[in-house]
Amino acid sequence: MTDRWRALWVLSAARVAMGFQFQAVGSTAPLLREQFGLSLADIGWLVGIYLLPGVVLALPGGLLSARFGDRRIAMAGMALMVAGGALSALADSLALMEAGRLLGGMGGVLFNVTASKMIADWFASREIELAMAIFVGTWPLGIGLALLTLGPIAALSSPSVAFAATAIVAGVSLALIAAFYSPAPAGGAVARPRLSVLSPREWGLLGLAGGTWMFYNVAFAVLVSFVPTWLAVRGLPTTQAGALTAALSLVLIVSIPASGWLVDRIGHPLTIASIGVLGWCASMAALVDTAHPLLWLAVGGLLAGTAPGVMVATPVRFLSPAARAVGMGVFYTIFYAGMAVLPRGVGHLADVLGSAQWSIPAAIGMALASVALLWTTHGLIRFWQH
Repeated sequence: MTDRWRALWVLSAARVAMGFQFQAVGSTAPLLREQFGLSLADIGWLVGIYLLPGVVLALPGGLLSARFGDRRIAMAGMALMVAGGALSALADSLALMEAGRLLGGMGGVLFNVTASKMIADWFASREIELAMAIFVGTWPLGIGLALLTLGPIAALSSPSVAFAATAIVAGVSLALIAAFYSPAPAGGAVARPRLSVLSPREWGLLGLAGGTWMFYNVAFAVLVSFVPTWLAVRGLPTTQAGALTAALSLVLIVSIPASGWLVDRIGHPLTIASIGVLGWCASMAALVDTAHPLLWLAVGGLLAGTAPGVMVATPVRFLSPAARAVGMGVFYTIFYAGMAVLPRGVGHLADVLGSAQWSIPAAIGMALASVALLWTTHGLIRFWQH
């Protein structure tokens, strides 16, 4: 195995821990509501608060990565995830749970921003969509594993044990990076990273590209966070509701890298991504009145997987090598801002309207917005490059 592929697999394996820890609230939501007396809006807040640190840390994370080295910052992020999972496991109040989620989220931000830049350094010259698709696909893998395991763990013991499991997985990920990752030849630290490395054109494109990735992920997060509760209200046991929703994530595990491979072989990334997201929206609409949620969740996962590799690779298309660390920080700042705020808004809407079912049309609207922004971004890239 070459150095760049080993780096990709190590970082991808470590990123599973992020999705696993992020989804801990959604997977244990019915039991958390009983334990702490939470509303749907509170659950949405605990989902979003994990990503809230990204609003203020994503950009500094890029600067820190450039200054102190990617590997150090990635490992520091994983260490914070271990601490956050442990604090959430020990929490006996909503305030402590919030603190644990914030701490774990801080680590997730540092790792996510830094690891994306590390992969860009290794793969910018070729196979970037495929590499990013593999890397991004680990997020739904972690979420799917959480949906399959953390709900049953919480039901058999307590939500605290489920959150402790997230700390253990993060600890294993930290050990993987320490033992097996080696930096890209062109990925060394710079002495004085600064925002001025980005041109006005790059700032504008980053705003659009970040919005694309943000809306896509909010749509996905809303589904995996609220659909289990909706299915449970319809009469399914908590573990079965989580297992059905896991179908969306589990199919994405295959469809995201497969779509990255397809784009790498035949091209037409925008067309493939757009057709897939529009089909995903149709599957979400069918989910509302269906008696077979598993079918439409699985179809949705198959179609939604066409977009992530294309969306995350977009900044690499216009950022210079010197601007990658800072640029990915800006990209993820936008992503985290939306992810921190919008799930709570959807949860509040569901509370007002009286059903978690209303999360589905909200997710459809945000998925459609991501397609519109993707086409706008790539149109401007082509315009300015020619």
